[in-house]
Amino acid sequence: MRRARTTFLAFAAIVAAAYLSLQPALSSEDDPVADEVKAKGDHERGGKLYNRYCRGCHGEEGKGDGLTFQPHVNNLTRKGYIENLPDSYLFLAITKGGAGIGKSNAMPSWEGTLSNQQMFDIIAYIRSLPLN
Repeated sequence: MRRARTTFLAFAAIVAAAYLSLQPALSSEDDPVADEVKAKGDHERGGKLYNRYCRGCHGEEGKGDGLTFQPHVNNLTRKGYIENLPDSYLFLAITKGGAGIGKSNAMPSWEGTLSNQQMFDIIAYIRSLPLN
């Protein structure tokens, strides 16, 4: 069972990486989720939600230095990384969790816990963090 799971996760990671590499870089104008985030996302509400649901792993300032046991958590403020990820990717990561984007399943799926609006707010907050 463990081997099948490992094989599946490796396959999912390869498929996700291939999908993302074949996608043209999306600008905010091309990303329908970005339009919703801009229109509806509120970074202040998102900050409160981030502190409740994301800070434990991603850290208070989004640098990936949370206080949990997670082996590797992405720095959401790393210049040259986060600004190249379309909002639709962040939305998928929040909705489906790490496994949904071919990463660690240690990141839970927030679908069913957070509304789309709350996810737009979190993305707006992440976009407001200073890059380093």
